[in-house]
Amino acid sequence: MTQREGDPNFPTNLDIAPSTPGALRLGGRGRGDEAERNEDDAPQDIEGFGIAGRTWEAAYLLRAYLTPPPPADSLSSFLFDPPCPLYSSTEPGSRPPVRTILEIGSGTGYLSLALAPHLASTDTLVATDLDNVSPLLEKNLAAAQVRWRCHNQSADRATVLVRPLPWGDSSSLARLIAEGLHPSIILASDLVYFKFLYAPLLRTLIGLTGKREERVTVIFSYKVRSLVKEQPFWEAFGRWFRLEAVQVGTRPSPPPSESTTLSDTASSTASPPSPPLPLVWTRFGAATPSSSTPNETDELYVLICHRHPETEQIGMEDLDNVSDNDLLQGRGAGRGVEEGAGQFEELLLNGLEWD
Repeated sequence: MTQREGDPNFPTNLDIAPSTPGALRLGGRGRGDEAERNEDDAPQDIEGFGIAGRTWEAAYLLRAYLTPPPPADSLSSFLFDPPCPLYSSTEPGSRPPVRTILEIGSGTGYLSLALAPHLASTDTLVATDLDNVSPLLEKNLAAAQVRWRCHNQSADRATVLVRPLPWGDSSSLARLIAEGLHPSIILASDLVYFKFLYAPLLRTLIGLTGKREERVTVIFSYKVRSLVKEQPFWEAFGRWFRLEAVQVGTRPSPPPSESTTLSDTASSTASPPSPPLPLVWTRFGAATPSSSTPNETDELYVLICHRHPETEQIGMEDLDNVSDNDLLQGRGAGRGVEEGAGQFEELLLNGLEWD
């Protein structure tokens, strides 16, 4: 694969293959909807856009959280805690709120385009990435719009936009805000890997969530690849945001009923139905069958994140004179809430399911 100097999507010795959802579909089953039939990666996108041209594993997990499963599959067998913020604030029959949902580091746009059919016409969904990745997002959005029209799904659909948003770039952020695209929900999927991007990513998240009248929710999905390398980001992030790991409750299948003879059945009265078995709770994404190594498991997270109240009046511009190192080390104006630095470590130690 051709290397491109200075482009973070083409690191040295890049060697990646297309992905598919595999076991990361909700419940390990295909959803069977229109989006699923068009979700496999295209090899030419990886060739042309590098890392941005591949859909990464945590995006599939986050999709399962963001898009409700079919009614026959869902409410009796799956329950998320906390419930997805996209739907939990809307009462049945009430008027849907006017919201902007913004994804950072969208890459192929897989997550945003899978989510769009589930949103209301009052929603605006913004997919963002580097300027040179925007053509990929525009191409995939145009293809999705054709599919939506073919399936009569174009009416009453959320407005979907593509905008450039390089991390740490205050001018790009200012253009978004000037356009009125103040997000109420931010989606961030599989973005924590390259150390040199930790500080720009954190600056952008601080800029999108600071100095706001309404509380902004960040929904972050993450696959553990190297805790030693990645934990410094989570320590820095935890100084600015409260973290809560999503749990999933699954209901075991009831045991098969005891067989009865025809005479027993005829002579007995109908017995009352058995009460449903209690939900069994685990961290959503724990011990997921590995997408790359047979017979091994991956550790993934979906995290619901909100700014610490003490930091909400700080935006990206307030950190202009804070070096990346000071921001990641929590020094000076980049300190945030020091006690929050240990949140992710507490999640790791709090009864998590490892092999």
